Amino acid sequence: MFGGLVFSRFWYQGQAVMAFTEIGSDGPVARSSAVSAVGSARWRRPTVTFVGLLLLIWLILYGLHALLPEIQSGAMAIYAAKSGRFVKQQMFGPSDRVRIMIFGDSRVITGFYPGEFDNSFGEGVRSYNMGLPAERRFLPQLEAALAQGNVPTHVLLTYPWGDEAEPAPRFALLRDDNKLINALLPFRAFPRDVVLFAYNYRFRFAEGIRYTGAQIDQMIVDRGWYFIRWQSHFANDALPDDFAIPSDRSRQIDAREVPARSLVRDRLMQLASQYGFKVLLVPGYHRDREFAAAPATDADRDTVVLNSSPLVRVIGPDYFTYPTRFFADPVHLNPRGRSIYTAELAALLKKHQAF
Repeated sequence: MFGGLVFSRFWYQGQAVMAFTEIGSDGPVARSSAVSAVGSARWRRPTVTFVGLLLLIWLILYGLHALLPEIQSGAMAIYAAKSGRFVKQQMFGPSDRVRIMIFGDSRVITGFYPGEFDNSFGEGVRSYNMGLPAERRFLPQLEAALAQGNVPTHVLLTYPWGDEAEPAPRFALLRDDNKLINALLPFRAFPRDVVLFAYNYRFRFAEGIRYTGAQIDQMIVDRGWYFIRWQSHFANDALPDDFAIPSDRSRQIDAREVPARSLVRDRLMQLASQYGFKVLLVPGYHRDREFAAAPATDADRDTVVLNSSPLVRVIGPDYFTYPTRFFADPVHLNPRGRSIYTAELAALLKKHQAF
């Protein structure tokens, strides 16, 4: 019946609780508020502790993943090195009048050897193998190199740009489960890689890290060329002459489509105009019986992609074809094959006076 509040203290489940109680009431509201405050405190602390532990584990795994790239699978270790350390180095010097970057997937990694290619032209030509494992997108790698001041005079593509004509929708990442999980947990394969690494090197971690690190260092010395040795299972790293697999399409030509318009092409043309480099679509390669040989009439092809500024030239066939003995596995050339492909590509570009 009288207004006002009084300060009181009582005990609830062994804890002292302080509350303001309305005068003249029997105190149920105050007691309910006090119990609610205690309950809130009881769940808040474990929740904060749990989130903190998750964040700590995330930071530890991310740190190990970043500090120990050698423990990743071979392809991922090469991918990481080429996307980071490789493009950040100084690639070209003042005397390099022709500066070449060739892009493609793992076929390019094993097939194009910059040292032999450059020797075919003599001084003043310097090339880099920018291929990435299981990756045909080239713009991120090219943009990263340009951002570091590594500007080519010629960009060679073994695969054309994609046909995406519209920008990705907003929040597209949330609609792609694979990209989303990779963004949130870039180290998600790290535990598996550690187990495989321990098994392959019999728990000799230091030895394995040194070996993988040496392979990455050698890839950088070789300017991007890398032999995928772990996929080679035949003597002398050569497939048998009668090698074939069920997915071969020996009667089908693997025609390379060049989209007339795409966002990637527009961006490539923008970069080409800005930095003054030329773009050449050059042959890749296939194994005998993997596909039929490219049309013989394409051997002398030297055409210009229409409605393009600057010009984009398509030189030679879509691909060369080589006997199985020059392959270490169904897809990738061995060191003998890489010399043949590199020499044939150099001869084709010389013939068409590409540089």
